[in-house]
Amino acid sequence: MKLFWRGCVLACLSLAFSITCAQSGERPRIEGTYGIIAGQTLASSKTKPLRRRARRKQSDKFSNILLYTQHGKAVRFYDDLVKDKVVMINLMYTTCPKICPVNTAQLARIHELLERWMGRDITILSLSIDPNVDTPERLKRYWEVFGSKPGWLFLTGDYDEIDRLRHELGVYDLDPIIDADKTQHSGIITIGNDRTDRWIALPILMHTEQLAATVLRNTWDRHWRREPSQTRQLVKNELFRGQGIVRSIDAGNRTVEIDHEEIPGLMPAMAMRFKVANPAMLKGISRGQHVVFRIEHTKDKFRIVAIEPLGD
Repeated sequence: MKLFWRGCVLACLSLAFSITCAQSGERPRIEGTYGIIAGQTLASSKTKPLRRRARRKQSDKFSNILLYTQHGKAVRFYDDLVKDKVVMINLMYTTCPKICPVNTAQLARIHELLERWMGRDITILSLSIDPNVDTPERLKRYWEVFGSKPGWLFLTGDYDEIDRLRHELGVYDLDPIIDADKTQHSGIITIGNDRTDRWIALPILMHTEQLAATVLRNTWDRHWRREPSQTRQLVKNELFRGQGIVRSIDAGNRTVEIDHEEIPGLMPAMAMRFKVANPAMLKGISRGQHVVFRIEHTKDKFRIVAIEPLGD
């Protein structure tokens, strides 16, 4: 949790610094593994990043790298995805065992709340930080698990270029050891309107409806087809059915780890530790058992509300 909030602070400070530079007339400086000489970025020997003319905008520091969508389409990060658009950008990878499934499920709920604007006025960009594994085909399957929602692009490309862009977005840790461990990447979402040059960074797991309202409040402009109004309330929590094999039980902390199959609309097959609503339901459950369970997704949390051994 400390790493999560540390990432939030770093991302927000990075955005604030860049905006200050833009307002003062300076070209934002990009720190990290790439230096600045006379306004030019020193890239890796493999590729020279595409740069645009200085426009004194927050997005000026974003490399216009080549990416591929989950549909296999080649796109440029700035020219095709960000220029004059409203975007929500997060980092993920399909084999992530910790924060990614929770974050992606949260984004799916945000998509539902903002459905009337998604794909027309707002686009979600999910960038893989493990692009050597995450092919377009693999990303498409991941997208399908979370509902094949329009206006949501999962993107892969060259590892070094995506890593450079990650630093340009400010989503990195100052500790190089932590930063190099992709399992500890921060749960940050970067939200911006390139037309108005307004950008913010927020924790993905903040209150769902508050996050959706913040997106609307900070990105709306006269180009939108529909003027934002109060986002609709979620009238009920969502229940999902899953099954898998119990790997461990911690009754004291009211948790159970389950190596489960794909849970359609919620998360791919993986091993994950869940909270249980009532520790008494763990009685009669043992390690190695094949179980069926119902999981409740309420606002920004998951918890198992029912679990029992799978019958023969």
